[in-house]
Amino acid sequence: MNNVELNINGKRINIYGSNAIIQNEKQIIENLELTGNESADRLIIQQCIDDNKMKSDILYDGNTVYPFEKIVKAYRKLQKSGTLDNLTKEMYHFFMYACDDIAHYDIQGYKCYYNNSFRQLENELLANNWTASRFTDIDKIFRELKISREYFKDRDSIDIDKVSTSKLKSIIKECGWNVNEANMYWKFSKNIGEKTNYSFDIDILTRNVSDIIRNIDYISNSFNKDSYCEMIYEEIEKNNRPTMSEIVASSNAIKYSLNQLASDVLYKTRIVAEEKESILNKENLKSKENFEYEY
Repeated sequence: MNNVELNINGKRINIYGSNAIIQNEKQIIENLELTGNESADRLIIQQCIDDNKMKSDILYDGNTVYPFEKIVKAYRKLQKSGTLDNLTKEMYHFFMYACDDIAHYDIQGYKCYYNNSFRQLENELLANNWTASRFTDIDKIFRELKISREYFKDRDSIDIDKVSTSKLKSIIKECGWNVNEANMYWKFSKNIGEKTNYSFDIDILTRNVSDIIRNIDYISNSFNKDSYCEMIYEEIEKNNRPTMSEIVASSNAIKYSLNQLASDVLYKTRIVAEEKESILNKENLKSKENFEYEY
């Protein structure tokens, strides 16, 4: 990879890429009104990368300046998949260097370390990492995605009632459950294993997404495996009765599926609410800029 170094206001700006990319993007960087203040300059360069869809890697005094839009888009894609199957080289480096993760042999080793689970990576790394205050480009990304010890807790305060009930239904179906509406109830059902179809009802009187998710969590927490086993053993005729080990296995599978449903629905709904909030904030900012320009 080729490299050119600029000196602007006493700061080293390195541009890495092919010769053609460097020559084109070098002029763009040279035309920026950089201040010599790293905190301010990193945001200026980050905005420039996004606006011009720059392809080079840019370092400010030896540290990478990360694109905002590209990182956020790739992160959301990983969030929605729930796995690290589509982990790109760029995101691998972002987690390693911007998020201060430990060294791994390669990208495959990284996936194995987190059991190919993006949620595990979030909980073990991104809920607790941090960045120095001068790395304002990274902080802007962290704030948008609500990661790092400073912003991760903000996920609990996201207004999920901004999400429509129709969108919530589609999220529930993404989680592997069927949901049908009857009167003021939603009926949930799922085939769990080869012999078990489990279902439950939730009232939707308020039609608030937060209330529906709270009720799902209640169903999950209140499911008692012992009571279920006793009920099934007593209700099924002896001739068709499964073995006790089969009943216990079924109860364990139901409990796991309910816990997974409660966790996944809340997580996925928060992602949708975050994206809606982000779009609204951008629209408000644009309106404010237009107003100030007209004024």
